[in-house]
Amino acid sequence: MNENAAILLDLAVGSRFRVKSLGKHSKRLEGRTGRVVGFAHTKNALRVILDGHKHPQTLHRSYLEPLVETAS
Repeated sequence: MNENAAILLDLAVGSRFRVKSLGKHSKRLEGRTGRVVGFAHTKNALRVILDGHKHPQTLHRSYLEPLVETAS
């Protein structure tokens, strides 16, 4: 299994993520967190809601890294 397939499996609906640092391409989104709410029409994109936002947006899966949630 390649790295992209592993990332897609880790990012299921309802899972938390952080936007990766991708240089100048994502300065506005860099470091933000949110939740996956669905899949886009292509296999390379996910529908997400960023924390503090009301409406979902579509982001390429390479921009996202899963967050490990700890039980409290």
